[in-house]
Amino acid sequence: MKLGDKVKALVESGVAPLLLHYEPVRFFSSPESLLRTFLVINSLELGTLTMREYRYVARRTKQGDRLVERHLRKLCREIPTLLAERPQVTAFTVPVYARLLRDGVLAKMILETLTLFPSVAPSLLCIELSADILYEDMEEATARIAELRAIGVKVAISEVGDEFCPVFRLTSVAFDYAFLDPYATSTLGGEGAERIAGSLVGFLHYLKVKVVAPLLDSEEQRAAAEAVGCDGYTVGAEPALLEVNAYGGK
Repeated sequence: MKLGDKVKALVESGVAPLLLHYEPVRFFSSPESLLRTFLVINSLELGTLTMREYRYVARRTKQGDRLVERHLRKLCREIPTLLAERPQVTAFTVPVYARLLRDGVLAKMILETLTLFPSVAPSLLCIELSADILYEDMEEATARIAELRAIGVKVAISEVGDEFCPVFRLTSVAFDYAFLDPYATSTLGGEGAERIAGSLVGFLHYLKVKVVAPLLDSEEQRAAAEAVGCDGYTVGAEPALLEVNAYGGK
C-alpha cells in the first residue's frame, strides 16, 4: 500500500490516539500572545503525522470534519488550564477546512461546542483558514466568515502570500490575523524582502490585519520580519502536552 493510501486509511479509521501540539505566537511590540493549536496523529504503523501531512486527505472526508470537532472540544476543555499557565494568551487558533464553511456547518459546530463549555468566551477561539479559501466561491465564503465573526470568534488566514496567491481577494474578507506563506518568509533578510514580504505586510496592514511570520528560528530572521513590519512570529511547535483519544477524552 502506498504511503498516501495508508494515510487515507488511517484518517478514515477513527485516528486514535491524537496529540495536541502548540505553536506560540509572539508579538514584537505587545505582551499579548496567540497559541496556534494542532492535532497530531500518533500511529504505530506510520509514526507521528502532523496536520501538514494528513490535511490533504482529511479536508476531503467526513472524518476530517470529526477531527475538527474533536479538536474544538478538547481545546475548549483545556482552555481554563492553559490560560492559568499562559495568562498573556488572548486567543487559541484551530485550523479548519474550507468545506466546513458550506451550509453553515462550522458555525453550528462552534455554537454546539460553546454550549458544552459555557465558561469559554467565543473571542478566545480563532478559526484558522488556509489561503486556499481564496480559490473558493468568495461570495459564499465571505458570508460564512461573517457568520463566524457574528458568533464572536476571531478569524485568521494562513499561508498568505505564495507566488500564486490572489491576495487582492482578501479585500472582501473580514479577518484578524494573517500567517505568511513560506514563500514570503523565505525572502526575509534577502534583497527581495522589502519588495515581496514588505509590500505584502503593508497591504495586510491596510486591511487592519495583524501579520505573523511563522517558524522563524534565528534572531536574524526575526529582526528582518520586524524590519518589514510583521507584528509577530512563531518559532515552531512545542512538544505534545496532552494525549487524547478520538472521542475527546484524556
